[in-house]
Formats: sequence, C-alpha cells, structure tokens
Amino acid sequence: MIHSSEDINAKVKAIAARNPVYAEISQWVGDLLSTTVEASKNFRPSDLKLNFDPLPKAWHQGKSLLNPEELSLDWKNAKELFKQLVDQIKTTEDGQKQVQGLLQALAKGHDDIQTLMKAVLTSDLKAIQTTAKELKIDSPILTLLIRLSLRPALLETARAVQNRMDLGQWHYGHCPVCGSAPRLADLSGEGGQRTLHCSLCETAWPYIRLRCPFCENDNREELSYLRAENEEGLRVDLCGRCNNYLKTMDLREIPGPIILPLDDVATWHLDIIAGKYLEDKGSALS
Repeated sequence: MIHSSEDINAKVKAIAARNPVYAEISQWVGDLLSTTVEASKNFRPSDLKLNFDPLPKAWHQGKSLLNPEELSLDWKNAKELFKQLVDQIKTTEDGQKQVQGLLQALAKGHDDIQTLMKAVLTSDLKAIQTTAKELKIDSPILTLLIRLSLRPALLETARAVQNRMDLGQWHYGHCPVCGSAPRLADLSGEGGQRTLHCSLCETAWPYIRLRCPFCENDNREELSYLRAENEEGLRVDLCGRCNNYLKTMDLREIPGPIILPLDDVATWHLDIIAGKYLEDKGSALS
C-alpha cells in the first residue's frame, strides 16, 4: 500500500512519542518516504501480463506468482528517484559524508544503479556490501536508498497482482507475490491474528501464529519470543530449529498502520536483542 504523506507524518510523530530515541532517524526516513510518494506519480503503471484465472495450481502449492529476478519495472524513473534521494541526503553534513562516494560515481556517469537494484531485488547481500565498501557508504544506508527508489514500482506491481488473488488461501511463510521473506509481523484483532509483511514488495498476508515462517516449524517447545524491556507491544519471535527471528508489533497496543520502512527502522533495537540472543545461544552450544 502506498501511504500518503499525511499517513507518513502521523507515523513519524507516533514513533517519536513512543520512543524518542528514534525521533531523528524516523523523521529522516519519513522525509525520504514522502519524496517517494510524490515521485510515484511519475511511474508508469505495471505492464505485467496477468493471464491467469483461476490462480495457477503452483501458487496453491507455494510458488509465488512473480520472480524478483524477472521483474520488468520502471527502471528509468526508479533511477531518477534514486538520484533525487541521494541529493536529498547530501543536504546535511552527516548525509554528505555518507553519500560522497555515490555523488562522485554519479558525477562520472558511473551507472551501475540498475545492477544494484537487481542485487537488492534478489537479496544479493555480497554484491551490496562490496559496492557499499567501494563507495564508502554504510551498507544499510545504500540498501535503504535502493529499496526506497524501487518502492513505487514494487508497490504498484504488488497491487496489480494482489487484485487477482485471495491471500486467505496462501498458507506459506514467504510472500505470495514475489517469494521474499517477511521483515515484520503484526498481531491484531480478537485473539491476536498474525499478519506477515514482505521485506521487498510489502505485501501483507495472514499466517498461523504458532509457526515459524522461515522453516514452517510448529513445535511449540521450539518457538519462543523476547520482549523489549519497558516497551509494550513489541517483541521478537524466535525459532529454535532454524535460528531465525521475526520482529512483531502488537497493533492492539501500538497504533497502526504498518509502514514497513519506518517501522523497520524504529525497531532496530529488536534486531540487536535478537542478534545478541542468538549469538549467546550459539556460544553456549559450541
């Protein structure tokens, strides 16, 4: 879903009120997100050839409808948006330091942006980290800029596909649209129904609560969670079998909606908590 600038601003304020530590970074990401919302008006509609009715049998068996490696996106406007976001970041001293290498590469006509975009689409972490090192920019910042540049095209593509599927019939932990892993989950409604949010196209779909979306482990003795200290509504769900984790927001305690880029940044401490827990667990077993 492409949220409005008003939705984004309201979310930024809610995050700052809940955890002032994230006020500055959430405002920064919120400003970038608002830029992508404005730029989305320039993106051409998805030209997907969706010639299926009913849904293919393979989809019901767990094969996502789209392959990120084969997506035909509006590369031209995505690249223009990337340059716009880089220009926006350079307006602050810290931002200028972060993107200095990118600015120099763009000034020289060094146009590997589409290659980088495809690396993000396919979760090629090695390629992203190598480029980030060469350009002297933090890998998470580079990834964020690329993701935001692709976001209007990806959300438009996902929306076109979602209109042709019943997400209630999808019972798998990976995205029904693009096959990517979830980045966040939320709990809502009576009994805390669980919804997963795709890390790439931001599609949201219902998923059984007591099951790991990464390995489909449903052994309750191997499933656990950690709560952030003094923070209601935030937790990390852990799987003792595959050692993966998923950040979860309880929307019965924290106002929604989920705006993935913002909520992901505003829960970075959960990544630290989960990483430390898994590291300590690994050390204890070795």
